[in-house]
Amino acid sequence: MIRPACLRALALVSVTAVGFIGPLAKAEQSEPAPLQRQADPQTPTQTPPTAPPTPPVTPPTTNSTTGTLPQTNSPTAQTPPPSAQNSNQGLQQTPAQQRYGTPNNLGRGVSVDLNLTEPLTLERAIRIGLLRQNSISIALNQTVSANARLTQARSSYYPQVTPSFQYQTSQSPGVIVGTNTNFNSGTGGSNSPNQTVTYGGVSNESRTDALAASWLLFDTGKREANVGLSRRNVFAAEYGLGNQRQVVILNVTEGYYNLLRDRELVRVEEENVRRSLTTLQSVQAQADPKVGTAAQSDTFQAEADYANAQVALLQAQINYTNSQASLKNAMGLVTSQPLNLAQGPSTLPTLTDPGTFEKYIDIAYNDRLDVKQQQERVNAQGYNVRIAHINNGVQLNASVSEGYALDPHAGEQREFLVGVSYPLFDGGNTRAAVRDNKAQLETERRTLDQLEQNVRLDVEQSYNTRELSRRRAVAAQTAVQAGQKNYDVALEKQRVGAGNILDVLNAQVQLVTAQVSLVQAIYDYFIADARLQRDTGQNDPEFVPNLPIKAARRPRPTGNLPFNSPAATDAPVKPAPDRTAAPPDAKPDAKPDAKPNGDAGERKP
Repeated sequence: MIRPACLRALALVSVTAVGFIGPLAKAEQSEPAPLQRQADPQTPTQTPPTAPPTPPVTPPTTNSTTGTLPQTNSPTAQTPPPSAQNSNQGLQQTPAQQRYGTPNNLGRGVSVDLNLTEPLTLERAIRIGLLRQNSISIALNQTVSANARLTQARSSYYPQVTPSFQYQTSQSPGVIVGTNTNFNSGTGGSNSPNQTVTYGGVSNESRTDALAASWLLFDTGKREANVGLSRRNVFAAEYGLGNQRQVVILNVTEGYYNLLRDRELVRVEEENVRRSLTTLQSVQAQADPKVGTAAQSDTFQAEADYANAQVALLQAQINYTNSQASLKNAMGLVTSQPLNLAQGPSTLPTLTDPGTFEKYIDIAYNDRLDVKQQQERVNAQGYNVRIAHINNGVQLNASVSEGYALDPHAGEQREFLVGVSYPLFDGGNTRAAVRDNKAQLETERRTLDQLEQNVRLDVEQSYNTRELSRRRAVAAQTAVQAGQKNYDVALEKQRVGAGNILDVLNAQVQLVTAQVSLVQAIYDYFIADARLQRDTGQNDPEFVPNLPIKAARRPRPTGNLPFNSPAATDAPVKPAPDRTAAPPDAKPDAKPDAKPNGDAGERKP
């Protein structure tokens, strides 16, 4: 009585589950409701930032070893009124975010201030980018998938226990043939059988209960190769996640410094407009027949210079607005609200970097996570070559299974299976697979070599750009000081009638050119320094690959780091060499034509 009751309960649970899953599946496959696109009453309409005229600021004098930017009071850097303080004010969502939510790459319990009305520092901008960038979320999900595939590969080492229950009932039309016996009384005769035929349905019912366990004992090393392949893919996915974090940090840092640079260029063009207006007013006063001696034609040149200065200011404002959009995109934010940046760096470090170019190259080869990721792909492809060799040779498989049947006949079931096979003729399939995987292995190796060459190129360009930008800033600072004095003298001469308008306009152009060069040189330095950190794999010290190895710390190379950079706080964490990478007989530089015993092409730790 217990067994039928249990079976009926199991059947009832199954029917209930099917009834529950059916509507749920239909709900998941149905089209989402149309999105309501309406304005948020709490979000005020934002207008592009403008830069109204401000009093001219004279760049301060500095020593010959640093470049200096004047402190600006641009409206874009002012704190908004307290009424606008709202942590999520102005934030919007794409249609995909409305359907599936926004990414949270930093994990549960980790929050980042998204209040864009407060001054945005570089460190907070980077934290927002690490939190909201979809590229990091994609890389994070790839690590989850790689770990899941590793678990699937390792499951072949364990017994597979499978309880099963099967109930089957069927009914079909048929004929039932029977006999009966007639007794002849009164005649003294014998009994005679009589055949009867019944038309109707035939029903069959069967029930099978069993508990089976199977265990793969040996498969010519294919199981071990699959596990090694999956493990290497996990390592590559982890390094890919860290590499994507470094890319996001670099993009946010570049966008942040580009926005600061464009804000300073707006200030420079505002000063140029004010100087042009001052020059125009002075020329108009000198051209007045009652009080001046200048020719009326001089005003035409001054008016043209003033109009050109206004055009340059509008172009600088356009660049500033576009840089805002680029920074918001780098941070993964969807909003029309203007950013309120904190005060940026105005001077360069006074000390020179003692690090050499070759030292940075060695650090990049050792620490770049994309180089490590590509090396793991080489190692993973080595396992694919091993699997292809196994499939092309003699294969020995051994497995054992143990089971117990409950119904209809109770009893133990046991099976031990050993098989040997060899692909004697398959149209060249397995041999072609070996050649294919060897070619892919060589492709991965050449890709690694090409990547390392590009890394060397990036480090060299960033290093040279940073050092030359330092020199440019010093020269531009001297040019700004000289240009300011030249302009003041030329304007004073024009006012007293001792000079002409051309001298004033030339001096003004030289001053603006020097100021723009100074701004460009200073922020080119910081952008090149951020790229050098990325090129050497040093701009994300917080990330530690989630690998089954013990991490070790190494000293940071000496050198200057940009201000407000999270990489300037602590030494990065470098994982120790993988001691579980390959079997002991793995060769570090196996030839493509040789049969690999482990990770083909793997380097020694």
